[in-house]
Amino acid sequence: LLDTKTIIDITPKPSRSTRHASSPTAALSTMASSSFSQPAITLQQPKTFNHYVMNLPASAITFLDAFIGLYRGHEILFSPHTSTKLPMIHVHCFSTKSDDNVEEKKKICKEISERIEFEIKPDDPKVEVWDVRDVAPQKRMFCASFRLPDEVAFR
Repeated sequence: LLDTKTIIDITPKPSRSTRHASSPTAALSTMASSSFSQPAITLQQPKTFNHYVMNLPASAITFLDAFIGLYRGHEILFSPHTSTKLPMIHVHCFSTKSDDNVEEKKKICKEISERIEFEIKPDDPKVEVWDVRDVAPQKRMFCASFRLPDEVAFR
């Protein structure tokens, strides 16, 4: 692996050839090629992800149906066949404002359940809905986190 600190700390000093380069791009590529002597590495795209963060609160919930059948035919990649769990979904959304947010949590779970066609319950200890911040006098941003259910992922 590359040593990140080394990469961050490298400040290439322009040499005589880069000061008089024909374009800023030429100067940058000259400095970059002479500054890093480590070989390039190839990163493998993972077959699965641990977390999906959906941080567009105005519309994120509307995309949840994309998780239906996401891993159909790939059950072997997950528990109990491996130690890999299905991913956590973190979906940001807007809702109304109240003192205790109990009704808002129920409403958010209901909306999620409708989108993924599987019941997500606000009183389930594996489901967390928390208040992120105020956005307007009668509007709050929330984030709901839950593990993608087998019944949704493999359908």
